[in-house]
Amino acid sequence: MHSRDLHDPLSMTVVSSHRTSEGVVSYLRCSCGVWEVRTARMVGLATPGRRSKMTID
Repeated sequence: MHSRDLHDPLSMTVVSSHRTSEGVVSYLRCSCGVWEVRTARMVGLATPGRRSKMTID
């Protein structure tokens, strides 16, 4: 699966979540190792072994 593709929601595990002034931010990890940061809209992905951040607007 390409890192820009959405992952199966059932394969995602919530690792952490907290409330901010923008709403709730959740950090999820896929079974394939990809991390997602979610708010009311998805704002970023991190793939294993890569240091760059990708923003989706």
